[in-house]
Amino acid sequence: MARTSKLSENFFIMKRFRPVLWVMAALVAVLLVVPAQPAKAAPIAPGISITITPTNLLPGQAGYVFVTGGHPLNVSVTLDGQPMDVFWTGEGYLALYAFHHDAQSGEYELAVDATDPRTGQRLIQYATIVVQSYSYLNEELYLDSRLSERLYDPVLNAQETARLQDIYAARTQINPWGWPFVNPAPGAPITSQYGANRSYNGGLLESYHSGTDFRRYNGEEILATAAGRVVSAEFFEIRGNVVIIDHGYGIYSLYAHLSEMYVEKGDIVSGGQLIAGAGGTGRAMGPHLHFEIIVNGCPIDAMKWLELMPGYVEPLDLTDVSDDSEKSG
Repeated sequence: MARTSKLSENFFIMKRFRPVLWVMAALVAVLLVVPAQPAKAAPIAPGISITITPTNLLPGQAGYVFVTGGHPLNVSVTLDGQPMDVFWTGEGYLALYAFHHDAQSGEYELAVDATDPRTGQRLIQYATIVVQSYSYLNEELYLDSRLSERLYDPVLNAQETARLQDIYAARTQINPWGWPFVNPAPGAPITSQYGANRSYNGGLLESYHSGTDFRRYNGEEILATAAGRVVSAEFFEIRGNVVIIDHGYGIYSLYAHLSEMYVEKGDIVSGGQLIAGAGGTGRAMGPHLHFEIIVNGCPIDAMKWLELMPGYVEPLDLTDVSDDSEKSG
């Protein structure tokens, strides 16, 4: 009798919970048939990274700060407490520092503060920028008397420099950042380096060489050093036919003494594009290319700027054996 009661009780329990058992069985079947999906973590914002290079320079050289880690970031950069312009390039945040040809040697404190407003991550980095003491060579140039003495007039030279500075004052953004910069006269040797302190024709004019001269024969091709927009393609009395390209963020390149100009103001050019033919127009005794890089209004050593590119191959330097006809006036 007791055994019969126990069986009845078990039957009642199974009948009562039969729907639950069916559901559990169905779930087990699904788990056995459907493969498990891997767990997906929530996306993680990239960490902030700061590059400052170079930190040891000579007068007439430049460097940059580059901050990556997503967009938008809040980025500020100061040099000796003075705020610097910071630009979004499409790949990161860029700030440029440049020191004039006659910059005082010493240490300059650079500070970078970057914050990601999405994650709250903040990175502060300091660097000491050292400008070393350096004296550029002195040169005495004697250019042909057929060149007008007006070309040595300090007032005319100052006026042309002011005209150029008006062009360099603009700050534009050209995305993406146009690195690397390339040699505008590939294969051509250098005939005069940046920075020499020059005296012309026995002291008619005292100045310094603001660019790099390349041996280039009349009509030989001149290439754009990087992508940008042509902001000048015109004649200057001293520099002759000149093309100036705005590469954005306060960086410009200048190509002088040209025989022909194949671009016009407003043209958009790509790095390595043919833009002109070499020549000897303006204050020059023979055909060559006078090439400049300008950063924040300062004409800097263009070759040192190009050397910031990994793998850069330095051109042959014939400065010590070239004559005055291959140097810019």
